[in-house]
Amino acid sequence: MIINREVLERFDARSEAVGEFERRFSDGFDISPLWGTRSEANECWQAILADEFLRQHVGWAISTGLLPARIRADLRGVILYRANLRGAYLRRADLCGADLSGAYLRGANLREANLRDAILRGADLYEANLYGADLCGADLSGADLRWADLCGADLYGADLCGADLYGADLRWADLCGADLYGANLREANLREANLRRADLSGAYLRMADLCGANLRDAILRGADLRRADLSGADLRGAYLDEADLRGAIVTDEQAASLEGAIRE
Repeated sequence: MIINREVLERFDARSEAVGEFERRFSDGFDISPLWGTRSEANECWQAILADEFLRQHVGWAISTGLLPARIRADLRGVILYRANLRGAYLRRADLCGADLSGAYLRGANLREANLRDAILRGADLYEANLYGADLCGADLSGADLRWADLCGADLYGADLCGADLYGADLRWADLCGADLYGANLREANLREANLRRADLSGAYLRMADLCGANLRDAILRGADLRRADLSGADLRGAYLDEADLRGAIVTDEQAASLEGAIRE
């Protein structure tokens, strides 16, 4: 299948996008290899994602059915800066070291994907499926992860500074040593998550579920934990100076170790 003006107009593409496409690809763009062998599909996807104009319209093409949702390609270290990959199927994809800063990944399936050391700074991952994903050492600073599924994800040492994780599912996630300075974790589910040595300074954890979480040696200076559930959480060695724990659920045993925290 060759994409040309006629095909784009059939899929109701915007006139300005059609004009730009025709200017760049006067003979059209052959996407038939996407349904061929893995090697053929990889080569075609690489060509699409390497082009600044095309990668900004991948999400639209997937949503209209023009392109397949499953991206069969070697994406290790690939540059996908500000790429539109909304709804893309990237389950178990190898995106190790990839640059996805500013990428539009709303609703994308990244379940069990390898995103180790990937750059996702400012990326839009609203409602994305990152269940069991390897995000060890990834840069997610300023990323939109509202309502994202990060259950069981490996975020060891990840940079989540200023990230928006409102309502995110982080049950059993490994956030050991992660930087969550100023992150929004309101109503996030952090049950039994590993937050040992994590920096949660100034983080917004209002009404978050931290039941059974490991917060040993975590830094919670100035964090907002009002009405958060900390029952069963390990707070040994946690730095809670000026943390707001008004209305938080804590056991009598925990209450004895909340030195410096605001309780009333």
